[in-house]
Amino acid sequence: MAINPFQQLDVLKKASQKGKQITDCYRLMYRKDLWIRAHKQLYYLKNSNEFPMLEMDEIILKLKKGTFRFDNLRDRLQHSISPSFRELLVLEVIKEILTSIFRETHLNREDHNQSLKEVKRNWSDQTWLIYGKINHKESPVWYHQLLENIEKKVSDRRFLLLLHNAIFSGIIDKETPSKGATLKSVLFSIYFQEVDIFLKMKLNKGKKANTSLGAFKYFQEFDHYLLTFNGSKDEAAQVFSEVQLFFSSKLLYANKEYSLCFSNLKKPALLCGYEMKRCRLTNTLLFKIPYDTLKRLSKKYGEIEDFLPMPRPELINFSERKIMRVYHSELRKVVLDYRGANNWHDFSKLFSLARGSFIRTIAMKRKCSVNKVSLEMKSYQQGDLCIRVKVEGNIESLYSFIKLSEFSFLRY
Repeated sequence: MAINPFQQLDVLKKASQKGKQITDCYRLMYRKDLWIRAHKQLYYLKNSNEFPMLEMDEIILKLKKGTFRFDNLRDRLQHSISPSFRELLVLEVIKEILTSIFRETHLNREDHNQSLKEVKRNWSDQTWLIYGKINHKESPVWYHQLLENIEKKVSDRRFLLLLHNAIFSGIIDKETPSKGATLKSVLFSIYFQEVDIFLKMKLNKGKKANTSLGAFKYFQEFDHYLLTFNGSKDEAAQVFSEVQLFFSSKLLYANKEYSLCFSNLKKPALLCGYEMKRCRLTNTLLFKIPYDTLKRLSKKYGEIEDFLPMPRPELINFSERKIMRVYHSELRKVVLDYRGANNWHDFSKLFSLARGSFIRTIAMKRKCSVNKVSLEMKSYQQGDLCIRVKVEGNIESLYSFIKLSEFSFLRY
């Protein structure tokens, strides 16, 4: 094994491309440089003084002794329990190794949005769609199939046992995204490689046969996928039957483990949280945020239907600047996740509700009236919602509440 872990990752990648069995994944996790890079990706740190070297040494020692185990979170009732720092770091290293072995197995946020942009702009000429989703919360069957797929390439028993422990402990369900993808999204992409091979074979057969199906277009993200194509209704129904048979016989064992939907693109279909539908007037695909999703996203701020902003008592022990950061972080994530929405204007109501909730939370913290806090915040900068915070000594700085217009450049 190479001393440089990144050189060894490249060796694994090339061996995998040649179809060779990978046998040296677990020992690669003994290299501290790999853990430092994983920590950088998780926490965006650059200064070496910020890396917890002692904790990394303890993790590596446990791995060498074979005593490292993830906490079992699957059977716990507390949904708020999050993985520990050590567990997140181990998940990140496992992800790093798997993405070297399995090429193009995950999408980062930017790639994801580029793919959705491609769907939105260039898929409007398609007629039929098949939408599939794995109900992974209902049954763990897909995990067993996934591990079988990984074992075809990886022949490292200790690494496979560690991955098995990560999956069945429930820890990957609690994982939060880093710069790119979570380990779970990488695992889903590995799992769907079987679907990729099947669709390529189907496409080649379609070219040889004299049919009007035309080109297949395929999109996969996390636990669901979308397949679109042209053709007659009978031909489309035949494709759907083949996909259904493939899922039941090759990937999963019972209907409850997955759901398949066959529809015309004129009707609404769900894709990555959007409601996708072809516009009859312009013949373009429209991506809309479903109203139920908007209600769910706004629930923490109050009632969006009657527009009743509510304070958030769980935040009042934080500083005012930190409370504002919490709101900004939440709203920024919503916009980044749904920046391709055609009903962008619906965000304005969400942002207004969040502003009202923020004012009421600060009023609760200060123990004064909402009207007084609102007038004070709007008096600093021409009606913008601002708070005044002391930075150093008696020097004060103004911080403005985020606006929807600041994100307009992200739309596509």
